[in-house]
Amino acid sequence: MNDKNMYFDRKGKESFIDIFFKNDIKNGENFKRHWHEHLQIYYFVDGEAHLECDSKKFKVGAKNLAIVNSNELHYLESLSDELKFYTIRVEPTFLFSNQVDLLQTKYFSPLALNRIFFDNIIQNDTPALECIKNILKEYSHKEIGYELSIKASIYQFIVSLLRGHVEKILSENEFEERKFALERFECVFNIIEEKYTEKINLKELADSVNLSIHHFCRTFKQITGKTTTDYINGVRLNKSIYYLKQTNLNVTEIAMKCGFDSINYFSRLFKKYYDMSPTEYRKECIK
Repeated sequence: MNDKNMYFDRKGKESFIDIFFKNDIKNGENFKRHWHEHLQIYYFVDGEAHLECDSKKFKVGAKNLAIVNSNELHYLESLSDELKFYTIRVEPTFLFSNQVDLLQTKYFSPLALNRIFFDNIIQNDTPALECIKNILKEYSHKEIGYELSIKASIYQFIVSLLRGHVEKILSENEFEERKFALERFECVFNIIEEKYTEKINLKELADSVNLSIHHFCRTFKQITGKTTTDYINGVRLNKSIYYLKQTNLNVTEIAMKCGFDSINYFSRLFKKYYDMSPTEYRKECIK
């Protein structure tokens, strides 16, 4: 896969965990929709953000935990200049021992195969939050035995997820179908990201994955939870948020810059998604 902004591949990493701290994403800036095979945890320290996982939308802020499951399209947009958060990427296979036992068969295999889907937002779970805080502390200080402490905390965190935050468990066939569809449609997501300022032809998208328009539209909705038109408009509206917050362009200029050929259509869609007009949204942001 050539576009590492869409797909993140951990192959070649020696560590079982990667941790990143971000504090440079300004109000209106975002990560474009992408997916990866590993389990990812967000821990928000300050500020607010808009998070989308597949078709689910969440507003997250300080002390919130969020889970991004394997093969889950997700998108993050900053809602403040003070946004600060940690990203924790966990490689589930590190939990395996050399000897196959009941625990490995019952819990770790489904985790490592990414077939367990957890709730995206973890709320009111103090033990889970404390596990994440301990992981960050141990990773930062790196005192002797820190790897063991991190591993113990991840085990405990997974226990919290399994006990209170399992959304669904995919069958092997369901998982393989989902992964295959995401890989097949990656070129479609890239076309939309690259051409959102232009008129996007549905036949071009369908041809890129060798499907009829009918089958393309049905499969696209199965993957994203949205129609193709809604998804494209969502990308365009997400782009418009940045221009409203970070530039002095007027609303008409922003609409044209984001691929809308009608200011009325842009304003109507914007109000539908955000419950206010683009002008009202801009005024709210500069209060």
